[in-house]
Amino acid sequence: MRSYLAFDLGASSGRAILGGLDGGRLVLREVHRFKNYPDERNGSFFWDFNHLLTEIKTGIRKACEAEKDIVSFSIDTWGVDYAVFRDGRLVRDPVCYRDPRNEKGREAFHRDIMSEEELYSLTGIQMMSFNTLFQLYAHKAEHPEDFAPDCRFFLMPDALHYALTGAETTEYTIASTTAMLDPVRRVWHSELLRRAGIPEQVLPPVEMPATKTRLLKEEIAKELGVPRLAAVKVGSHDTASAVASTPAGKGGPWAYISSGTWALLGAEIPDPVLADSARKAHYTNEGGFNGKIRFLTNIMGTWLLQETRHTWQEAGKDLGFGEMSAMAAAEPDKGFRFPPNDPSLLAPGDMPARIRSWFRDHGKPAPETDGELLRSIYDSLADCFRDSIRNLQDLLNVKFQVLHILGGAIRDEFLMKRTAEATGIPVRTGPLEATATGNILAQMIAAGDLKDNEEARELVMKSVEVKDY
Repeated sequence: MRSYLAFDLGASSGRAILGGLDGGRLVLREVHRFKNYPDERNGSFFWDFNHLLTEIKTGIRKACEAEKDIVSFSIDTWGVDYAVFRDGRLVRDPVCYRDPRNEKGREAFHRDIMSEEELYSLTGIQMMSFNTLFQLYAHKAEHPEDFAPDCRFFLMPDALHYALTGAETTEYTIASTTAMLDPVRRVWHSELLRRAGIPEQVLPPVEMPATKTRLLKEEIAKELGVPRLAAVKVGSHDTASAVASTPAGKGGPWAYISSGTWALLGAEIPDPVLADSARKAHYTNEGGFNGKIRFLTNIMGTWLLQETRHTWQEAGKDLGFGEMSAMAAAEPDKGFRFPPNDPSLLAPGDMPARIRSWFRDHGKPAPETDGELLRSIYDSLADCFRDSIRNLQDLLNVKFQVLHILGGAIRDEFLMKRTAEATGIPVRTGPLEATATGNILAQMIAAGDLKDNEEARELVMKSVEVKDY
């Protein structure tokens, strides 16, 4: 079977997944899984780049052992983070988007360079402290030597492709997360970079997804004992790949939530919306695989549950996500609500204590039991989805007929039920492996096995079991 290898790296784990056609349906199988968690060093958070590279090599080797006819591979990751190389070598491990320096970078940028309003009018990107632009502004203050002509800044999927193939480009969908891209011309915003003091020469040129093919470096192929596989840059931002897999037909207007550590809620539109009303509603214009704009907002997703579980595990209380969902469902709604995107909840740490502190700091009764705390997370997320959907409909002057929810959170039936109740919009879930599916579909388009994204979505509709709420 002609197969394609997708590497899907998230902020907590990474996986290698083989996919191909079997009886006219797309089938996937996982061949490798590994952990990915930021290292804390002296109060800062870093990604272990060599660990990620080693795990990807392991995934390539395992995939080649499992399947002989692999057409290509590709890598998608979370957005905004980057690695710096000098003369082809990694300078230091990439800083994690949850690092506290980023908020300082944001404050300094708006103080020194331009206001939020002006920046949004140029790039259309939601004002988040971890945007690459703010990270680079903080980075330049700490390490100005990294901006020399012999240095290159690669976003995470581009950095891994560079290490494996030598490709010195950045893919459009991942570049669009940086707040440094011109959303109309779809190239780096030269004037913005000039004013920010960031030399454009340290940024690789932008290329559109699924348009070029490279080969695995010969020395790496020999090291792994595998053929020189073709490498394709798909929608390298994981959300771009996930949205590309949405099983949406030609019916009425639809919205989506790509659900994982973050919940990305939005719609596909042909052109960016740069109005200040979109900025005030915290919406962003990111690039889509199919040439459209992913007009969306970032909402803290299963991160709140992940960190709660992690905190409890460290205390000797090992609950699975299914058990946590059941505990929340068993609790009545007592009105405990907090903003999931509150900055105090962004960094790793004791999430239950932080959530309870938010209530106390705002003069509100706090959830006391574990069940009450979990119910407050579910209800707060569902209400946040409701408010964001309303804003999205107002901004686009549209009424959505269905809300597609993609990715790992669709396993949580209580969250799906609460989302449908809160939004008042029919919820349709699937695919579960949305990002890997979109990654593989893009590789199939690049290889000529599929014509375009429309045909790819038709294949998903034939291949995936969806559930309606």
